Amino acid sequence: MNFLIALLAFLITNPILSQEINISDKNGNKQGKWKKFFKNGNTKYEGQFKDNYPVGIFKFYYKTSELKSEKEFFHQGKAAATRFYNKEGKIMSIGLYVDEVKDSTWVYFNSDSIVILSEDYKNGKLNGSTKTYYDNGKLYEHKIWNEGIQDGLMKQYYLDGSVKFESNFNSGIKNGIQKSYFQNGKIYSEGSYKNGEKEGLWKYFNINGDIDTTYYIK
Repeated sequence: MNFLIALLAFLITNPILSQEINISDKNGNKQGKWKKFFKNGNTKYEGQFKDNYPVGIFKFYYKTSELKSEKEFFHQGKAAATRFYNKEGKIMSIGLYVDEVKDSTWVYFNSDSIVILSEDYKNGKLNGSTKTYYDNGKLYEHKIWNEGIQDGLMKQYYLDGSVKFESNFNSGIKNGIQKSYFQNGKIYSEGSYKNGEKEGLWKYFNINGDIDTTYYIK
């Protein structure tokens, strides 16, 4: 009797042990709560399965037990809205996985919870815009991508929002006019690229807008 009372008390104070976990049905499909552990005994991840598909929120942990990420699964486990955390509990990034690769917009944060990078993905490849920010949240750089290849106008900015640099890419190769600017808005340099190589007349100016140097590339 004393043994049964002690066992019941132990199960009540250890609810994980009082319910079945990591169960597969007769067809080999995972069902119910699943939980895995690191070698040190701390939880590695925990979540629910239904008919072998992850459902709802899964939690993943660092070896030292802090929450590392959360994934909320839907569409029969094909998609997962995801958050990553540092060990202090602050969000480092948020985004969507589809078929286990990045999709749609991903956003990354610094330790002060300020956005420092956003990226658009399609089927695991950069597709759309990437925007890099200064630590105060001001836009630093904007690039355009097409199925993992840089394609379109790239711009960089000063902290005050004025344009610092701009260059055009076609299928990952520089083509067309490239310009850089002083912070007062006047052009510092201007020239052309063709198939990734400088060509033609290149001009360099002083801060007052006067031509300082020119040279021609055949």
